[in-house]
Amino acid sequence: MQDWGQLSKEITHWIKEYAESNQITSLIVGVSGGIDSAVTSTLCAKTGLNTIVLNMPIHQEILQYDLSNLHIEWL
Repeated sequence: MQDWGQLSKEITHWIKEYAESNQITSLIVGVSGGIDSAVTSTLCAKTGLNTIVLNMPIHQEILQYDLSNLHIEWL
């Protein structure tokens, strides 16, 4: 798929539908400073559901920890 904006909307919609169909009112995401958790937490936040983001360092360099904190602030 080349339309990344559309893909983002589809994934966000899927997350929201899944949460609502299972009576989930909040999402919790651990952020490590890597791209995977950054993308996941951003998509969850875009659902409009209450999204709790926690810094979850995994023995990484301080730069990764700092990046995760910056991402949490940005969200």
